Amino acid sequence: MPPTTIAILGAKGGVGTSLFSANLAIYLATIGKRVLAVDGDPSGADLHAMLGIGPRVAPYAAPAPAFGAEGAFASDATGLDHASVNMLPLRDPVDGPIPNLQLMDGGLSEPHRGSARRSSLRELQSRLAKQDADFAVVDLGSAATDAAIRFWCGATHRLAITMPEPNAVSGLYRLVRKAFAAVALEQMSDERQQSTLHAAFAKAGQTPAPSDIAALVQHEWPEIGRALHDCMSGLDFPFIVNQARLRADLELGDQITVAVRRRYGVALKYLGYVEHDDAVRTCSRKRRPLLLESPGSRASRNIEKIARRLFASPDGRRDRAPWREVPPSSHHDVLEVERGATDEEIRRAYKRMCAVFDSENLVSFGLFDDEGLEVARARIDEAYDVLLDPARRRPYEISVFPEAPETKAKAEQEQVPAAELPPAPSITPDTEFGGALLRAVRQSQGTSLDQISERTKVGLNYLRCIEEDEFEKLPAAVYVRGFVTEIAKCLRLDPEQVSQSYLRRYKARMEEPGESA
Repeated sequence: MPPTTIAILGAKGGVGTSLFSANLAIYLATIGKRVLAVDGDPSGADLHAMLGIGPRVAPYAAPAPAFGAEGAFASDATGLDHASVNMLPLRDPVDGPIPNLQLMDGGLSEPHRGSARRSSLRELQSRLAKQDADFAVVDLGSAATDAAIRFWCGATHRLAITMPEPNAVSGLYRLVRKAFAAVALEQMSDERQQSTLHAAFAKAGQTPAPSDIAALVQHEWPEIGRALHDCMSGLDFPFIVNQARLRADLELGDQITVAVRRRYGVALKYLGYVEHDDAVRTCSRKRRPLLLESPGSRASRNIEKIARRLFASPDGRRDRAPWREVPPSSHHDVLEVERGATDEEIRRAYKRMCAVFDSENLVSFGLFDDEGLEVARARIDEAYDVLLDPARRRPYEISVFPEAPETKAKAEQEQVPAAELPPAPSITPDTEFGGALLRAVRQSQGTSLDQISERTKVGLNYLRCIEEDEFEKLPAAVYVRGFVTEIAKCLRLDPEQVSQSYLRRYKARMEEPGESA
């Protein structure tokens, strides 16, 4: 079996691909996996330095003074040969700083010993298929070439790295467009579709916004346009933010996902951030890997957390697109709120969206022009004004949604005769409440989820997640406590007993370690 490939790609030079690749490889090796750290950066192979492995250095023979020739020195080269002075890297892997870890040079920045030319990513891919390892962590550097993008998109696991700088954020958007183009061309089934899409990309400059190229193609080739929309919804693009210092840096990743979804129609997967940590520089100067020299540092803990999220199931909290049962481009969708959102939730959502689309926010650099930002902000203001005005919100929701929540709730209530209701479950002062028990109580009372949502103003999605014990899809514990308390009041249960017992189960599940590789 060939090793599982993990490709790391940077939005620009200096964002930390070598640092993250080296420490991700060390993390996997420490949990018992056989790991191959691969340096595939064509701009300079320096992954060995992050692993604490020194470069190959030619032997030095100190020259002895030559008598009889004033000011001249004779160099003793008797111990030198072509093999000893050749500092090019070996083709075969070398042992790393810990067991189960090896380093392999990809040969992309300079040839291997005994070769006159550099390798290609295609050759590297065939070499990796022959290696005896569980994982191959490939550092691609910041090479946004077509070959690097195809290699990155074809990897089993992939990760893009950016940082809180305008050029790095703009570079991330460029990677999104290039990845979309590569995946779209790969998914075209026949030569006619491929040539048509090639021509469309060429006219639009090769890397247009996914939503723009899909809209352009849709008019003339509806079949290809639908395929592009499917590609937009299925694009797998995980990324992280490195060197986060300020509070705004910690919020940057979530804001990027919102802005890219609004502008490109693509849902990115934000896996977290790595804080700026002086331990990184200290370990680099000591030529020691971060996770080995300073495992308790903030940056080390961040890297381990991201690694767990990278290999977690697709149902993980950060590894999925937002789940909202609202029509696209509706006011609810613009503010990213649920159908039954309260006024306070709408105010918070409006404040959040205004911060994302602020002209001074890094998020807008390379994504929106000034006119586009004005249009986005005007759309947000319109959605806020309508949803916060009861006289305008109700007619709007009746026109957007199939039927009003009250009508649907009453209809469901009338469809369930009292004689057909299931018996009420037995409840004592020591009863531990879970989602299944709350559902049983609700059904025994003939109450629907729509009725509870209308009375408590808790979104239907959250109510379903509470009853299904899908804790990963729920918000923070403080919000879950409020939701469960309102549900208990609606079902005429003891709010304190219900909230305390449910929160115990919630916290126990959320504190469990994530799935490792």
